[in-house]
Amino acid sequence: MKRILLLTDFSENALLAAKQVALCTTAWHTEQVIVYHTYNSVTIVNNEPIVVVNDEVKEAKEEELNAWLALIRPLFPPQVALSHRMEDVDLPIGVNDLCKSEHIDLVALGITGQTGFAKILVGSNAITLMDICNKPMLIVSHKVNPAVPKHVLATTDLKEVDRKLSLFNLDQVLDAFSAQLYVLNVAKRESSAADLAQELKHLHERLDKYKPIYDYISHDDITMGIAEYAKEKHIDLILSFHKKQGLLASLFKTSISKKMAWNGAANLLVIPMDKS
Repeated sequence: MKRILLLTDFSENALLAAKQVALCTTAWHTEQVIVYHTYNSVTIVNNEPIVVVNDEVKEAKEEELNAWLALIRPLFPPQVALSHRMEDVDLPIGVNDLCKSEHIDLVALGITGQTGFAKILVGSNAITLMDICNKPMLIVSHKVNPAVPKHVLATTDLKEVDRKLSLFNLDQVLDAFSAQLYVLNVAKRESSAADLAQELKHLHERLDKYKPIYDYISHDDITMGIAEYAKEKHIDLILSFHKKQGLLASLFKTSISKKMAWNGAANLLVIPMDKS
């Protein structure tokens, strides 16, 4: 995790994310953290674009960003270069562009929960980015005190195990933090014995070197089951492989990754997958 993009809206949740990232930078040998804030000066009224942010508002935001940088700078070790960027752009577009141009390894941000239709239809920046961002995302829960992860949970539905585990180098989390790995099987499908045997073979080939603790749960609500297990085992970080969804699908079907982010039982490291 040499280069990290830290998103901020200057909130308490963003500050928690900064504290969490700062605690991990030494183990990750992080070289640069780019603090990123966006605002959007254009809104649509009666199908016409209207500029709503003037120079005074921009100057105020710049002052707020500088004050926030001064607040978080002491959190980071001196070897980490801390820079910042503020842009007049939609956040998802800005994040993807920066990830490409700055060769970002990880995007980090805070999240807090919502309820009802706001949770499903409006969502938050974290939930929106989950379907757009092509880089791993560290979503820091407002329910968790920042700390170096020592108990890491990887959930599996025993589907595409080999491909999923090839998408992310687990050494960056497990070896870097000397963390205990828990592997939780939450499969809810009927499969042939041969299929399951092959997936289990891939699972053990990839993970046994970490000396994981394997477990299984059966729960009517998978997200709740994972949250309860995470609480019982004092999990600091949950690894989640997330398949991107189209707009309509995201409105009517909430993925396990999204539900876990809303639940906030632990910090969440979301690893993006292709649609295929």
